[in-house]
Amino acid sequence: MPTTLFSQIKSLLSLSLIVFSLTGCKVAVNVVGDGAGVVTSNVAGVECGNIDDKCSALFDSFGPVVLTATSQPGATFVGWEGDCEGNESTCELTLGIPREVTARFDTNNILALDCGTEEAKANCLTPKQLPEYYVEQSVMYFDTLASDVSVLVQPNYSLMVVRWEWPPWLLLTGLGNANLILTDVALKLFPTVIAEIDCRAFDTQPYGRCHMVFDYSGELCPIYEEFTFNDQGEITFIEAWTDLAGWTPTTEEDYWAEGEHVKRLATRVPGLGNANGLVDFDATWMEEAAMQDADVGELMKRGRRPYGTYLEEIVTHAVETAEGCNPGH
Repeated sequence: MPTTLFSQIKSLLSLSLIVFSLTGCKVAVNVVGDGAGVVTSNVAGVECGNIDDKCSALFDSFGPVVLTATSQPGATFVGWEGDCEGNESTCELTLGIPREVTARFDTNNILALDCGTEEAKANCLTPKQLPEYYVEQSVMYFDTLASDVSVLVQPNYSLMVVRWEWPPWLLLTGLGNANLILTDVALKLFPTVIAEIDCRAFDTQPYGRCHMVFDYSGELCPIYEEFTFNDQGEITFIEAWTDLAGWTPTTEEDYWAEGEHVKRLATRVPGLGNANGLVDFDATWMEEAAMQDADVGELMKRGRRPYGTYLEEIVTHAVETAEGCNPGH
């Protein structure tokens, strides 16, 4: 090999090592699933969980680095995807190139209902109003968003009503009756018509469930939405899903999502099942539920700083939000 060529290669290798030593090798970790869990590395850097995330790190050596997945009480580690595979709790990565792994945790569905206590969940509730009342209130909620309905029309919100949009939307989008009422009024500024609506009430649960379609200036937006009520008939929790294929909580066999397979959040949030249906983000039982259920943990994190997290979502997804409700955007 000519001396000059050898020298050039040697220089490039040296430069690559210098760059690597300055920038390091990135390991990115994603934690998914509805069970709470944490992924850590044997070398300080990765500490990725469901509530406080540090989900990537730069390592200044070629490895190996060992990742460990640890489930929280009430959850199970399912397995790895990406540059780690299998369902062993540990995974060894050889560095040298950027790595990305995904760890999945699922809940064991063992959370106690604690019916009759402040931390009761919505499973404990039974209807206290006539079915027509739940349907009327559910329809009235959608009337608040329609441009051709008076701003004076408002459903019976509870003091701490929560509105939650499942992915691919923006998650926590309303907290407290004043916030929801102001949001409803603001949304009327955008031309919105209800193209289709079908709301039902159910014998065994104080829920209103609706399938409906918004018409945003010619763009149709199908929605599946569910309303939880307290004993006084106030709406305490609103869950929204896009009703486009692949995202809806329903199945062909269970069109109205009455089965236990539906992973609704109302049946997992402490406080919704007491007489007033009040959620307390600082309560001990909320902390305990958040450690077991990643979705509850996400709700608690956002509920403690709702405006900050909502604005972060708007900024992050500004383009998708401007283009409409289709998750294909």
